[in-house]
Amino acid sequence: MTSTRTHSGASASAFRYWLALCVLLTTFLLSSAAQAQTYDAVVAQDGSGAFRTVQAAIDAAPTARTANYTIYIKNGRYKEKINVPSNKPFLQLIGQSVANTILTYDDFSGKPNPAGGTFGTSNSASVTINATDFSALNITFENTTGDAPQALAINVNADRAAFKNCRFLGGQDTVLANGNGLRQYFRNCYIDGTVDFIFGSSRAIFDRCVVYAKTRQDGLGGSYITAANTQPGQAFGYVFRSCTIPANRGTTTYVLGRPWQNSTGSVPLAENKVVWLKTTMATGVIKPEGWSTWDAGTNTALITYAEYNSRKFDGRPINVSQRVSWSKQFTPADTAQYSISNLFGTWDPCTVNSSICTTFTPDIAVTNLRAVKGASTATFTWNMAWAINQVKFEVFRASTRKGTYAKVGTDIVAANDTTYNYQTADALPAAGAAYYYYIRASKTGLATQITDTLEVSRVPTVTITGSLGTFAQYANGPSAARTYQMAAENLTANLTVTPPAGYEVSPNGGLNWFTPTTPLVLIPTNNVVANTTISVRLNATAAGSYAGNIVHSSPGAASVTVPVSGTKVNTSAPVSERLQMWSMRVSAQDSAAIRSPRVAASTPTLRRLYVSNGTTVAGVPAYSSRYGQAFGASTNGDGSWGTASPVLGPGGNLNRRFYEQFTITTTGSAARIDSVLLWSAFYNTNSNTKLAVVYSKTGFTTADSTDVSGGMGPSGALNSTANGAFATPIVLNNQNTGTNQNYRLALAGASGVQLAAGQTLTIRMYWSCGSGSSGRYGLLRDVQVKGEALTITGTHAAAALAAGLAVYPNPAQQVMTLTHPKAEANATVTVYSFDGRKVATFSTKPGTEQTPLKLESLAKGTYLLRYSSAKESLTTKFVKN
Repeated sequence: MTSTRTHSGASASAFRYWLALCVLLTTFLLSSAAQAQTYDAVVAQDGSGAFRTVQAAIDAAPTARTANYTIYIKNGRYKEKINVPSNKPFLQLIGQSVANTILTYDDFSGKPNPAGGTFGTSNSASVTINATDFSALNITFENTTGDAPQALAINVNADRAAFKNCRFLGGQDTVLANGNGLRQYFRNCYIDGTVDFIFGSSRAIFDRCVVYAKTRQDGLGGSYITAANTQPGQAFGYVFRSCTIPANRGTTTYVLGRPWQNSTGSVPLAENKVVWLKTTMATGVIKPEGWSTWDAGTNTALITYAEYNSRKFDGRPINVSQRVSWSKQFTPADTAQYSISNLFGTWDPCTVNSSICTTFTPDIAVTNLRAVKGASTATFTWNMAWAINQVKFEVFRASTRKGTYAKVGTDIVAANDTTYNYQTADALPAAGAAYYYYIRASKTGLATQITDTLEVSRVPTVTITGSLGTFAQYANGPSAARTYQMAAENLTANLTVTPPAGYEVSPNGGLNWFTPTTPLVLIPTNNVVANTTISVRLNATAAGSYAGNIVHSSPGAASVTVPVSGTKVNTSAPVSERLQMWSMRVSAQDSAAIRSPRVAASTPTLRRLYVSNGTTVAGVPAYSSRYGQAFGASTNGDGSWGTASPVLGPGGNLNRRFYEQFTITTTGSAARIDSVLLWSAFYNTNSNTKLAVVYSKTGFTTADSTDVSGGMGPSGALNSTANGAFATPIVLNNQNTGTNQNYRLALAGASGVQLAAGQTLTIRMYWSCGSGSSGRYGLLRDVQVKGEALTITGTHAAAALAAGLAVYPNPAQQVMTLTHPKAEANATVTVYSFDGRKVATFSTKPGTEQTPLKLESLAKGTYLLRYSSAKESLTTKFVKN
């Protein structure tokens, strides 16, 4: 008989009643004791409890408890940011079932924070525990960000915290077990991740836990399980007792740990301690060397990395002959010190709840269920949190999310209690359609699990990444091009890209341009248009403003638009020349040789940032040719950025109290400032390393501060989500990853910022760094301000205007624009040196009143310029510098 599952109307209600009844009947004996327990508060999304959210129940809990205050959480996916404040000790969260009581969120390091700036590593956590004597049973803690970047499922920053039968799901940095020796206990738990997914400085025991090191989706072949930064003087760090490291899906192998904060520039060096006792390891998951250093500055003499009796699933010993020489293989006598009483003293976690240290019967918990589309089939993969013999997996499918679900394929039955990974496949839906799936996992005597629903879609979808700034078109041709990214999948017909009036688009970097009347048509390959860079330019014929949307359309797909706006003028493009530069290679003083005579000399100032002391990392002094200016937030110049005393820096979030300030002051003439160019990176870290640039014409004394409006970076146009604005900062690279760390940032789009003579533009640059180590210097060099002087000075101006001519800028460097009477046929411009020699000749365009003059071939000096036509001959002077 075919099994079905429905999601709509009365059928959905009947299904939910049936499922609830089945779960109740199969788990009655196992859960009767728990149901009889009296709880202080009940949370249920359906309103059957006193609270609908976990945080609401925590907020209502009393402060300063000395005995457990229990909050029972019914099954449900609770997407909320949860915090247990320090004034609420003895909170105990008890889930209805570990597979179905899920506390989840999706913050990650670098994600914009609604409170300002961006999230760092520690505050990315879905759940944060700051109160002592916290405990949790039968709960899943989850961060759904994916493999990277840093995204915590839980931040345990509390003493005497205990967890039983919990899952911790994430990617990089899943569990932060922190607190410089605070005591934390994990028993019969499941923890997974991809990079450093158990990390921090606590004194933690992991008893009988499953540690699942996932196969990385980025294809990288190596990674790390732990990154303990055990602080100097701590006798113990992380202790894993009788834990299991199952096989993953291949391609990614792991070391058991690497020493966070025992590395170049860290002061003091951590004394990392991680011990694995009686661990069952799948063959091939752990690298033969077992452990790794952090970098060349790691002091291995300070590290205690050890194993005892590591064995394969068949009971045979793991071959440890190739373990790093500075790790240890313990004897039985060595392991005696790693008891609960020796690590935790008077605190016994087994007394926190009557079931903490009792016999454990694993729950069915399907984990990491995902679908990957191939050419003709979708492959479904999952793993079990705890391997259980004879669990049956049934796959159900429907053609609509709330439709009728029928069982497909052949049931899969677990053949043993050592296999964790499973998979199956199904044919893809027809192009333009979608299938929806869930898995039912069951075994007599255990609670049945119904997974979340997965969608396998072939519905036509167009995806756009990035946005476009304002376009400016001048008399000498189309505007500069701007770009965004476009991709599409599951298409059943061609994809058409239609720009609005005045605009053109190109899929090949400007080789071919397409217009509103002849739009771009892309032919999909296997129903897919690969990620394509679309170039856009304004190429209008008449002066005026042009705004609209670029429309991306394909039959069956929702149309996606990209807004554009710009202006066409009949004047020549403004000149952009270098007005001022700070190389930062020797000092912070600007370069007199490069400085325009139209701006004043200036030296930038650091605010709560301090240059390198030159000793924490000897190769990174305050100023150098390679790194430019090196700085951090610590007064001793050690390159620290932390938020705790004594550094009190911004940490991984931008803070307006920490910046470097540059000023550009005009002297004797107005100017237009259009862009700031710079090279910036961080030394030996890319943890929440960010940069934002903001400017003001009043020295930030009034509310006129303005973000830069994007620009270019090492990889091309900056994405609108990381364009240098304070809320969307640039993510800076570790300088070791490449030499091209150049950025060009626009001020006020194409128009630039106008300064009157004697006015000052103030530019502030803000940095952040989430690394807790010293020696993580911010780096800055080759800061340049570009634009043009807008007027000519003194007698030059008077003579030119009286003669009916004007030139700007004056002095000029590369290009100058001559304004003259409307040109007749054969009108010419001739340049003479002051000794009477003719040195250059230019033609004018009939009917125009401006002519651009290229001056590269002229030496520095003063010249006479003559405009000649059949009617008149006019002269003026200019200076080439």
